[in-house]
Amino acid sequence: MASKPRIKTFSKCFKEMKRLSGDTISDERINEFLDEIKKKINEDQFKTGEQKTEKILEDEIFDNFVYQEALNKRNLAENNMKAIDQYQKIVDAVDLSNGKLSPNKAVSGILVGIQEFSSVARNSIGSKQNTIEVVEIGRLYQALRKIKISDKKKIGKDIWEAFSEGKIDIEIKKEMRGESTGIVEAREAAKILKTFQEEWRGRLNDLGANIQKLDDWITRTTHNTERMANASKNTKIVGDNRVAWREYIKQRLDLERSFGEVGDNEKVNNILDDIYNSLMSGDHLKHGGTNSLYGTRNVTNRLNASRVLHFKDATARHEYDLMFGEPSLKESVLGVLSNSARNIALMQEFGTNPQNTFEKTLALLRKKYKSTDPKIAKDLNFKNFENEFFEIDGSINAIGNHTMARVGMVIRGLQSMGKLGFAGITSFADIAQYMSTTNFQGRGFFTGFGEAMNALFKTQDKEAMEVLEVISNSIIGDSFATNKYGVGSDTWGTMSKLQNKFFKWNSLNRWVSSLKSGMTVGLSRQYGMLADTKFSALKPKERNLLQLYGIDEGKWDMLRSIETLDVNKKRYMTAEAAGALSDDVIIKYVGRSLSKREIRNFKKDLEMTWRNVLVDQATHGTPEPDAAIRALMNQGMKKGTVGGEGIRFVGQFKSFPITIWKKIIGRELKSYGPDVLEDSQFAKFTGLTSMVMLSAAFGYIAMSTKDMLKGRSPRDPNKMSTILEALTAGGGLGIYGDFLINEIQNEYGNNVFQTLLGPTASDLNKVVDIITNINNPKKAGKKFVQLAEGNVPFLNMYYSKAAYDYLLGYQIKEFLDPGYFERIKQRNEEKRGQTFYFKPL
Repeated sequence: MASKPRIKTFSKCFKEMKRLSGDTISDERINEFLDEIKKKINEDQFKTGEQKTEKILEDEIFDNFVYQEALNKRNLAENNMKAIDQYQKIVDAVDLSNGKLSPNKAVSGILVGIQEFSSVARNSIGSKQNTIEVVEIGRLYQALRKIKISDKKKIGKDIWEAFSEGKIDIEIKKEMRGESTGIVEAREAAKILKTFQEEWRGRLNDLGANIQKLDDWITRTTHNTERMANASKNTKIVGDNRVAWREYIKQRLDLERSFGEVGDNEKVNNILDDIYNSLMSGDHLKHGGTNSLYGTRNVTNRLNASRVLHFKDATARHEYDLMFGEPSLKESVLGVLSNSARNIALMQEFGTNPQNTFEKTLALLRKKYKSTDPKIAKDLNFKNFENEFFEIDGSINAIGNHTMARVGMVIRGLQSMGKLGFAGITSFADIAQYMSTTNFQGRGFFTGFGEAMNALFKTQDKEAMEVLEVISNSIIGDSFATNKYGVGSDTWGTMSKLQNKFFKWNSLNRWVSSLKSGMTVGLSRQYGMLADTKFSALKPKERNLLQLYGIDEGKWDMLRSIETLDVNKKRYMTAEAAGALSDDVIIKYVGRSLSKREIRNFKKDLEMTWRNVLVDQATHGTPEPDAAIRALMNQGMKKGTVGGEGIRFVGQFKSFPITIWKKIIGRELKSYGPDVLEDSQFAKFTGLTSMVMLSAAFGYIAMSTKDMLKGRSPRDPNKMSTILEALTAGGGLGIYGDFLINEIQNEYGNNVFQTLLGPTASDLNKVVDIITNINNPKKAGKKFVQLAEGNVPFLNMYYSKAAYDYLLGYQIKEFLDPGYFERIKQRNEEKRGQTFYFKPL
């Protein structure tokens, strides 16, 4: 092998790189590499006082130049291959559907998922992003919980508690930087956090990134753009806030290591100003492949938010976190996890430049359908899918106007905590959806009922939960907010933490997490017990479910060959040992030779595909909005814009009913394949009618429980209005049905149109009524009381509502409107057949 050319000067370096690259790399690009060389020289001089230009060029920069160019070429080839693979996957799904699946629907299936039966229905990018995040949180939780605590007075009962509450954040950060603290728990936690982040880095590099290892890496630095926008504290002028932020962070950065241009203060200022502008524009919130990976040392993107900013030490980093970042180390780590998870799923399907690869896929599809169906070809353009793509690449998370976004978030958060006090009780109706989901899976209604009861009130198989990385229900209730009634990322900061407490105290978090755990463990056991069964011998519904996730006979054979977990004579399919699969089996399945890296990626994706079956079905068993629902509701509109805030206010509380219609009813109508329909021609109708009947039954139970907690008798089940309300509460509208019915039936409620616009429109109407009746104190007072009762956090909890009403609420209303309670009592008796257990004091 020829030795590397020995370059003595920067001009020779330029000429040599130009010779090697020919016309494939621009002069500007080469000069950027020379900037990197200068940076390395300055960094080396600072550390040792010696100039080792030749060695740096030879061993570091030149190698990186060659490697990066080779990597770019490989990634380009792989991106093109992925475009062709996605094209073929879509075409195959359309062809196999016998005309029942359109190319447009198949594309949506790849991006965010659909309910139409096909091999691209449920194993979407959006679904796998959620799955990877859920699995990694579970793994991290289990790992931290294993650390033994020596000083419970200082640390707490376990390290997860300390990690969640930030008790030893600065100590862990110091240990991660290599600064010894002498605290064993901090050192052990630091090891785990670094191990996990190293795994995520390796996974991303396998998919085409070039993220170099940093031994003193803590986590990705989170930048709170709202605080950055007010950095000067004295003005709203952008330039002043930019300077204030720049000067604050510059004092805490290792300038030599971060920039190299220590002798040119103006250059450092310009770079930091550019980073500020990039962060404020929301670029760091996107999951756009290698261009969005924090820590990437790709010098062609050196001025974007992916640049590594090296702090002087852990204390300097901690100070920045408190001032402009994320004060909680836990939230910072989970942010890295979330960003990595979303990039992994996106890059697995669309490579290192996802949007470009996706547009290539669409171009191939347009070419295919142009001659046979021009209308289909015309519709296959990026514009028609941008709402869905923005959900999976993170563009939707950018904020247009921070003040407007924060005001909207606070209002919606207060309304949720003012109006959803009974959400845990309303969720009784979830048992109907759980049962219909197990029936769809081929496990039957009664299996679902027993499994749900066991999940809610008994201890599940802990060993299976640990292997599946299913987090304890109590931990979910303490540490993670549910997404049941939201569309994702709608609250943050203090409001998010307060809302999490609210949903913990009204029992919703524990209820939802319990049912999710039950579905995950139950379905894993079902297929674990089928591990010896060939694909063709599976029951139609069992085979149908696998096909929705693209699991064919070949993948099923691989999954069932993986060692299962055996607990008390029960087998669980977990797929965590996918790495033990024979390389030859994978090469035979793919039909072409694969590199070791490609085989690793295939194994990881196979494991995540199976995990996605479990996680996605759990969000059907206790319905939650997925990427498809979010794309529909957000319409690609960012928070903090007029359109974005407007659509979020109108859509408040509606995500759950839309989820029921799109995911549950849509599943019963569209997700049965030919095998199931051939086995039972009425499968879709019996499944749908059974779901409706169960929803009405459990909806009535939920309504009756709520009424009794409010001091009222159950409603008369013989009245048609009661049946319709039970259907509304248990099936199609859920909590929004509650809100809708209460608003319309309330003595001081609004008209239907105002109510349909959402709680904000309804509350604004009350504010107008208060103002217009300011000269009529009692009338204005009635509206004010109603407004307050619907927006004061924690007032409307299921265990406090009756106490408030009987001890205070009814008296206030009686004072403002004499005879109020008797009118309410009489109307409830006439319309609902209800009586009140007590009279107000």
